[in-house]
Formats: sequence, C-alpha cells, structure tokens
Amino acid sequence: MQLIWDIGECTVGNIRDEIEKRTGSKPPHSTVSAIVLALDKHGFVTHKTYGRTFVYQAAMTREDYGRRSLTNLMKNYFGGSPNRLVAHLAKREDLDLNTINDLLNKLEEE
Repeated sequence: MQLIWDIGECTVGNIRDEIEKRTGSKPPHSTVSAIVLALDKHGFVTHKTYGRTFVYQAAMTREDYGRRSLTNLMKNYFGGSPNRLVAHLAKREDLDLNTINDLLNKLEEE
C-alpha cells in the first residue's frame, strides 16, 4: 500500500520498478501481481482495465487504512477493548505519566 500511495495510479510494472529503485532488486511479476490482486479483492485498491493492462490506485487514504488496521488489531488481539490496547502500548513503549497525561489532554481538546 505504501508504494501505491507514493506512486499514485500505477501498474504492476510500475510497482516492480519502484521496488527495484528502492532495494536494487526487482521482484517477480507474479509475486507483485498476486499481492495487488489480494489488495484489490479486499477493497484496499481499485483498478481500471485498458485491454490486458490493469491500472491500480488506492481505494482509501493512509489515515483510513490506519484506522481500519487499528480497529482490526483491537478487535482481533485485544478482545475489542481499547483499554487493553492502550494499556499494552503504555507498557510496551514504557510511557511515563507525563506522556500519558499529555495524550489525555490532547484527547480532551478534540
């Protein structure tokens, strides 16, 4: 998804070229195609067809994708409890009381 957001409308070939530019190695067409087809199937990207060429674009913004991912994470790994998710993050990131209070203040402002 990061590549598709960065590139904009693109083909599998465009994605492969961008991966090669970033890593120095070009992945197989079939691998990238399979990933993009899965993203399309799950509604993360859409496509237009021009003959045998598919042009893909993101179906949601980075923010929407992040919100959806966080919701699924909370539902699947924290029993749907935002409290358990935040408690886990606070412990994992070793947040101090000042940081937690700053976060609470920001939430109250919104």
